[in-house]
Amino acid sequence: MYLDKESLVLQYVKTKSPELREKIVLHYNPLVAYIARKLSFNKNDAEDLVQVGVIGLLKALERYLPCRETDFSTFVTPNIIGEIKHYFRDQSRMVKVPRKLHETYSKIKTFIRECQRTGHSPTISEIANHLEIDEEIVLESMEAGQSSVVYSLDAPSKIYSSGSSQTGPSLLDKIGEDSNEDMFLNKEVLTQAMQKLDAREKKIIYWKFYLGMSQTEIAHKIGLSQMHISRLLTKSIKILKKQMDHKI
Repeated sequence: MYLDKESLVLQYVKTKSPELREKIVLHYNPLVAYIARKLSFNKNDAEDLVQVGVIGLLKALERYLPCRETDFSTFVTPNIIGEIKHYFRDQSRMVKVPRKLHETYSKIKTFIRECQRTGHSPTISEIANHLEIDEEIVLESMEAGQSSVVYSLDAPSKIYSSGSSQTGPSLLDKIGEDSNEDMFLNKEVLTQAMQKLDAREKKIIYWKFYLGMSQTEIAHKIGLSQMHISRLLTKSIKILKKQMDHKI
């Protein structure tokens, strides 16, 4: 079956036959369905993801170059996953931040910039005192305001360093180097599992496991106690483990 599929692809590259394209989609549909099930945290989304995955399959088919000596079965998997990732991004952009939280977040950013001009990074409690609001509102506003950009595992890793460049491998690319199907899937499953965390929890996970900061350093950076950071870490790891165990 594997050789048959590869032969069909090679024939399609030469002929662009619609009939061959339909046969290829039929042969690779189990792979698309498998990836869709693996990446879907909601069973109701699986069917939509299959359709999105088929689009990724067709795009890969048009881009495939046999001269590069890579089997199509190897080439197509990251393309299917990539199409589904774009779908997830488009869906996430539809989330609206409440106006009140957005306004509060703008005030928070202004205050932080003013403090940073003097070389001081304010804590959560200092921000709350300055704006005369509860600390929880500060955190909620920051989480809402940063939700679309903060610490995505799929973002270029240099975006989190001191350099200005945003090119280079993503954080996910640093998790192992294998190109097999399960590695691609496990990376994306981790990405989706991270979406179950709020912005503050994502930051803490990033600082702890990607920058190697201690709980004390994280506590000082956020303005919370070390015990609080420990509880948040434990909670976040349990959430990630539950999601990963559910999908593996």
